[in-house]
Amino acid sequence: MADDLRKLRLDLQLPAKDIVAVVQRLYPSFDKSMLSKSENGDKYGVTLKRDAVDAIVDEFAPEAKKAIAHRRNGYHRLTCRITCRLENDEFDLLQQLIKDAGYKTTQDWLSDMVKQYIKTQNLKGATTNDS
Repeated sequence: MADDLRKLRLDLQLPAKDIVAVVQRLYPSFDKSMLSKSENGDKYGVTLKRDAVDAIVDEFAPEAKKAIAHRRNGYHRLTCRITCRLENDEFDLLQQLIKDAGYKTTQDWLSDMVKQYIKTQNLKGATTNDS
């Protein structure tokens, strides 16, 4: 987001003081040095809160709001996720087995396992309902 903020400011040729003025409506102590630090977040570990970024976008680039929301929410078509935690040795072994089985990613393997499980359960249900 820091890169986006800096890019927005430079693309629109906005003076830093204009952005500072917008953020100060929400956070009165915000100043130009804080803007600089938030634009260089990787160096300083400073990021603007979402409401401050939204205020800047609303003020200076409302047309970009949809694209920013899309980036925030991710480009994933598949938004539901499954997670679990494993012991280190189990994780390492699983990663190796997945690779040996020819899957490119754990995501590919897990998706395949879920689809197979659903298919077998549906087949079991179909045979039980037929009896």
